[in-house]
Amino acid sequence: MPEQDVRGSEPPASAGTGEPTTPVVIGLDLGTTRAQAIAYDADGRHWASAGRGYPLSAAQPGWSEQDPDQVADAAMDALADAARVAAARGARVVAVSLSATLHSLIGLDRRGRALTPSLTLADRRAVMQADRLRQEHDAMALYRRTGTPVHPMAPLAKLMWFRERQAETAEQVRHWVSIKEYLLRRLGVADVVDHSLASATGLFNLADLDWDSEALGLAGIDRDQLSRPVPTEHRLGSLPAPILEGLGLEPGTPFVIGAGDGALANLGAGAIAPGVAAATVGASGAVRLVVTEPRTDPLGRTFCYVLTSGRWVIGGASNNGELVLRWLRAELFPDVGRQAVQEGADAAERLIGLAAAVPPGAAGLLCLPYLAGERAPRWTSVPGGVLFGLRREHTRGHVVRAAMEGVMLQLAIVVQALEESGTPPRRFRATGGFLRSRLWRQIMADVFDRDIAIPGSAEGSTLGAALLGLRRLDLIASLDVARDLVPIAEVVRPQPKAASAYRRLRGLYGRLSEALDPEFDELTALRAELLEYGDSGDSGDGGGLER
Repeated sequence: MPEQDVRGSEPPASAGTGEPTTPVVIGLDLGTTRAQAIAYDADGRHWASAGRGYPLSAAQPGWSEQDPDQVADAAMDALADAARVAAARGARVVAVSLSATLHSLIGLDRRGRALTPSLTLADRRAVMQADRLRQEHDAMALYRRTGTPVHPMAPLAKLMWFRERQAETAEQVRHWVSIKEYLLRRLGVADVVDHSLASATGLFNLADLDWDSEALGLAGIDRDQLSRPVPTEHRLGSLPAPILEGLGLEPGTPFVIGAGDGALANLGAGAIAPGVAAATVGASGAVRLVVTEPRTDPLGRTFCYVLTSGRWVIGGASNNGELVLRWLRAELFPDVGRQAVQEGADAAERLIGLAAAVPPGAAGLLCLPYLAGERAPRWTSVPGGVLFGLRREHTRGHVVRAAMEGVMLQLAIVVQALEESGTPPRRFRATGGFLRSRLWRQIMADVFDRDIAIPGSAEGSTLGAALLGLRRLDLIASLDVARDLVPIAEVVRPQPKAASAYRRLRGLYGRLSEALDPEFDELTALRAELLEYGDSGDSGDGGGLER
């Protein structure tokens, strides 16, 4: 059975008596590994939440797939549970508004059935296609039009991969959709996609707010194979009554199409004023700013995606966040987790405890934590991570500390790119699962050398989606109320000595990462040969290397 939770927050004193009266909007977020549904009223109060987990699979190295029906089932179950709990606590669900992870891709047949898995943002199978786009086409012109850097994550590159590597499947595909569009089809709504998700495909022209003809040609698809782009505030047509009834919603309950999870995380963190950045670290990481017009970087280091009409989100994302620590715990230090479980302790906290005993800078050990490749700010197809400066005296704690610092140093380079492109973040609000760790929070403040404000609500994307729905129904006057609805629970300030050390490490980190680019390219080609060797059936006793 999928992982699940159902809970309600502390409602107003009058809740739960008589007929449901308080109007709430449920923000439903389809995350990387979890669907989350949370009900909010116009004052930002949280009435109920429910969640369901779903797995990722990797049929081959570098692939990252999901069963789209598993994701849709989880989302609908979470929505139904949240609606039930909200009603029981005295609220009336007046709308549902959607959020979803970016860059997913699913091929459908003429009857709307999935012919492919859902390829997630972490899927790197299209490395060669992305590299060829950069080498043989004007990648910068494409980026300036679409706001999406050329990278294996983008559906543009993935579509090229399908055309070249699975041509028979591609020929059978009638529609290419995202995971949110797939859910909408399960809910009885077809053929629309929000401007936000569309703007993250590499196929969408930001100036025209429509599909880009040249990008479609590169992808080898026709316009009618994609959904019709609509604003993120778009109210969907009435869902079929049996579906609404199965979800525990009243007949005619409207759905608002919503946006991508990253853009909505800014809204949900209250980071929508000029110069206020949202810094997010979950499984992956990102730094994002809201601007009032489409803006791209002259060097192509940042993305530009739609939030709402008149608001765009710029910034950069990293593939590697908490997943780096999960990998360390599972693959290098499994005994730490086992011992923690035996003692009734939290395995993640125990691992971070090792790092807490090590001073800033990890005694000269530097980690490029590119376990899942990397994205911003250079958007190159790096094949793996690096431990630089490893010595005998380094311990487990040094390795964990260096990995945590590496995640933040990568995001600090994104901040630097924003500064150099003329849109410097002046204040930061942090969101994401890393907030559970005091050490993580302090490392961010020290590496950024800035105060980091921690909002009282950690569920940025669901709140952002709900705010879109509340605004669409005129239950709030403006999205600007997000600044006041999201209280700051804590401000983490940088430690002067640590911040000074990280300033020097940041320069070394950036130079090292850039200097390794050509070596990474060679390693990528060599790795392909080594994988073929591993599949050849040789025993690995050494003799095969001399053939």
